[in-house]
Amino acid sequence: MQIEQGYLNLKWKIETDVGSLFVKQYDKTRYPENFVNGLEIFLTHQLKLHKEGIPSPKLFSNQGRYVLRTPSQERFVLMSLCEGNVIPPGSANENQAYTLGNAIGRMHQILNSNNSNAYPLHWDIRNKEEMLEHLNKRLIHAKNMKSEKTIRALEVQRKILDETDIDIFSNCERGWGHWDLFVDNLLFTHDSLSAILDFDRMHFVYPEFDISRPILSCMLDDGSIHMDSVGAFVNGYREYQSLTLEKLVRSIRLTWWKEGEWVAVEGENDSIPLKRFREENIWIGENWNNLYDMFSNVLILTN
Repeated sequence: MQIEQGYLNLKWKIETDVGSLFVKQYDKTRYPENFVNGLEIFLTHQLKLHKEGIPSPKLFSNQGRYVLRTPSQERFVLMSLCEGNVIPPGSANENQAYTLGNAIGRMHQILNSNNSNAYPLHWDIRNKEEMLEHLNKRLIHAKNMKSEKTIRALEVQRKILDETDIDIFSNCERGWGHWDLFVDNLLFTHDSLSAILDFDRMHFVYPEFDISRPILSCMLDDGSIHMDSVGAFVNGYREYQSLTLEKLVRSIRLTWWKEGEWVAVEGENDSIPLKRFREENIWIGENWNNLYDMFSNVLILTN
């Protein structure tokens, strides 16, 4: 049975004599052949996390490889089918948020505690000049399209760039991170996380993305953030990793810096997740100078 979800990659649920399994076929445009060795590394991490008890799918291999091939060289992965449901954005309750934070904290501990290799960063922070150059192009387009909402949001971006020293990111930790922890890649029961999915974008980058992305995706609802759920997430994460107020705010600002380019005039082919990321980015911009005050009570309550 085909699963209609995700971008370009085809997915199926299949019934077998060993139970229900999940198949994902890698799109050749999104994942060209030179990406395959990287995918093997990420999938090896996924298998390790599964064996360590992180809720994630079990992978099946053939001759030591996890990226399998048909005779015509279509690439696919085969893994167990996880139970649970995708929740609507911004709807995580406290128990769901706690178990999510707990799993991510433990995942970071497993991936990075004994990490002595200094890999090159997959993505690094753009300088302000490059950010402003991209912003000006989007602003010109927004003015041509008379998109007042986009123009206002881009003016907020410009003000932040003018006033912010890029050194605020100088203490960002480096390590392995999932790098795509939004609602579509998480499964929940009514009161807990049941699976983290889609490790294909895992990279050696800034693991702090794995803090801000799920908080924004699972706890920001219609311009209002559910602080009780954020507090529960922080409690869960702190069982395995340190999470200070400074680190929490920095992680949210880091996501804003990375995803600023999503703030643009809406295109007719924009995906639902892209529209959501855009709204999250606008929310961060509007609250940029209030983030410390906003989250300080949560961090005090969870100490």
